[in-house]
Amino acid sequence: MRLISIPAPDDAIVLRSERPGAAMFEGVWRTLLPWPEETIETAADDWKHAIAEMERDVPPDAIASDAPFLGGWAGFITYEAMATEEAARPRDAQPPEPPLFFARHRAGIVIDPRGHAFLFAPDGEEHRYLQRLQEHTPQPRNPATPQPSVNDSLAGDAYKHAVEAIRTAIRDGEVYQVNLTRSFTVDGMYDAALLYRTLTGTRPPRSAAFVRAPHCTIASASPEVLLDFDRVTGVAETRPIKGTIRRGGDDASEIAALIGSDKDAAEHLMIVDVSRNDLGKVAPPGAVSVPEFRAVRTLEYVHHLESTVRATGLGDRSAADILAALSPAASITGAPKRAAVAMIRELEPVPRGVYCGAIGFIGARRVEMSVAIRTAVATAESVRYHAGGGIVWDSDASAEDDECRAKAAPFMRFVC
Repeated sequence: MRLISIPAPDDAIVLRSERPGAAMFEGVWRTLLPWPEETIETAADDWKHAIAEMERDVPPDAIASDAPFLGGWAGFITYEAMATEEAARPRDAQPPEPPLFFARHRAGIVIDPRGHAFLFAPDGEEHRYLQRLQEHTPQPRNPATPQPSVNDSLAGDAYKHAVEAIRTAIRDGEVYQVNLTRSFTVDGMYDAALLYRTLTGTRPPRSAAFVRAPHCTIASASPEVLLDFDRVTGVAETRPIKGTIRRGGDDASEIAALIGSDKDAAEHLMIVDVSRNDLGKVAPPGAVSVPEFRAVRTLEYVHHLESTVRATGLGDRSAADILAALSPAASITGAPKRAAVAMIRELEPVPRGVYCGAIGFIGARRVEMSVAIRTAVATAESVRYHAGGGIVWDSDASAEDDECRAKAAPFMRFVC
């Protein structure tokens, strides 16, 4: 396979595609995948087998390119599927997205950090895909429904009561932290491409992703890395985010308040410890480290605390092994993880779906999966967005509610 320099294409080649499996990933590099081939869907309890099958389909290869993806599989796994690793009871209600959905891509476009675009395709087939680029015609936008009514899954006093239930469980020694989330749903057909661009803003966060799936479209502005695994060197990283403050115009004082918050420090340390334990399930003894701890990450509406947890010596491990160890992500469950997952199941009245699951790709060199936060799901009938945060003993329901709404601000701006 070789890379062919091309003019940077309009991202409408993906954002306006109606083909299930069309996808785009943004961050340091941009990856446009407009030509999905076969697709895979599975039941919740079969997701690890499906990941392992995709890995076998794309053997490890030390490709001589910095591009993160040059062919393989791209898609998502829902939170409920990943929560089976912690014995979560299945829900009766099901979201529109399947538990796992991935598409095979042999060709696509990558755009490097300087804006240079390249086509990748199987040897001998480059001209066919160049022709497809020339023939691309963007589809018209979908209509939007005016004056929406937002349905909050924890409306009224329900959110406050859930926070207090978690604090009671902490007092009784059942948990130390639980990540409580809620959904905001608006009826009507909305333009998923415009929604994605509203969520990501002018500078898409590191793990932003857009995926067309059967009967729905995923628009994710996630800044959080669940897994970055180099299949050749056997090095894996997870980068948990925990600790948030609303961004209101005075970055210096806001960051100082975040760094100085005992509540956020305790919340963050607990989640880093859980992440270290998760990678320790699959790493050799002494091979897990924390090379970066409590770094500040500033986004359009909030500041976050982020750490990097790294494991080495994983050359004999599969991405399926590592993802299973990390599932579901520590930052969106709590501590201890199994007890937190059980409490989430009791307190949250609706399924999370792809939100808090994982979105990403399996390539010959890298496996990259985000924690699917800041994520919306659009269908022909409605659009849904979730937001949440970690609840600890020092949590105040009003402050936690404000943090949720800060995280949901781009979505609310879009629908309202």
